[in-house]
Amino acid sequence: MNTVFFYLQVSIKNLHDSIKNLRVSIKNLYVSIKGAGITAFLQTVKYERFEEKILMDFISNLFGRDKNQSFLEASKQGQTENVEKLLRSNKVDVNYQDAYGKTALISAADKGYRDVIGLLIESGPNLDLQDENGNTALISAAKIERGDIIDLLVKNGADLNFQDENGETALKFAVKVGYKNIADQLIDAGTDLNIQDENGETALICAADRAHRDIAELLIKAGADLNIQDNSGKTALVAATKIGHKGIVELLVNAGADLNLQDKNGNTALIYAADRGYRDIVNLLIEGGASLNIPDEAGLTALMFSAQTGRKDIVELLIKAGADINIEDKNNKTAADLAAEVGFEEIVDLLTSVRTYSSS
Repeated sequence: MNTVFFYLQVSIKNLHDSIKNLRVSIKNLYVSIKGAGITAFLQTVKYERFEEKILMDFISNLFGRDKNQSFLEASKQGQTENVEKLLRSNKVDVNYQDAYGKTALISAADKGYRDVIGLLIESGPNLDLQDENGNTALISAAKIERGDIIDLLVKNGADLNFQDENGETALKFAVKVGYKNIADQLIDAGTDLNIQDENGETALICAADRAHRDIAELLIKAGADLNIQDNSGKTALVAATKIGHKGIVELLVNAGADLNLQDKNGNTALIYAADRGYRDIVNLLIEGGASLNIPDEAGLTALMFSAQTGRKDIVELLIKAGADINIEDKNNKTAADLAAEVGFEEIVDLLTSVRTYSSS
């Protein structure tokens, strides 16, 4: 074992020295080999010492990699003729990946070279290899909004549901940037609508969060799960409510979304709408049957939030709908107490009058 280790050390040192000496003349050596044929060159070398074999293997592998790298570069540059010639030579690996995990197929998809992609597919590559960022050719095509390339890949069996390093699928990316046509195409092709990314976000939550009403409608009609919660407990309904998007809230309410799910802070969609002063959304949620008295983790209800933020119109709306004015938070304070602390006397008077009327 020690002898082998010693010779290995010597071989590595000699290899290093040899490579150092070859650096200046490597171009000429390559030209010479290319002209005479690498097989003839290798036959002239005697493998008398272990380190010589390592050196020759290194050179052979270097030129092999060079062909694959040239193949990759031709694909990246959209050089259809060169790609075709290299494929016909049968001397390149169609699934070769560079240091960044890029294949010829991914490289061509990155730039939108459909003709190159067509040639590559004829050679039977793995359509679902991922680069170092987790991108497949399909994800790359979605990112540049190339439906024609997506169609070509899908027809030849590309997996629709691969996720990149952030857990995003081709659909999730299309939704995020608002590519409705691409999202529609992927939905029609049968992509999974409910895959969650690293933050637990689905395509529907993403559409709601970014105010893409038309895409949200596509997803809802296609059967996306309305009630999935992300890592913070946010649903699509909560996402739409937080940004005040009445249109998406209305879509979700009409589609039967659960109106009472709470996020990790205990907030419901109604609490967010009341706190932020979205009267129309508060009204939509009330009409949809949202529970009026669910408290957050601090014991605050929607009525309390509207009272302490001075939204008399929303306070009136909630009272009319039957909100309980006597609930106390974890500090034993009612909605009237919270309104009084910040000087909203009209709201205090309103709540007091309701309490007096209720007790009489």
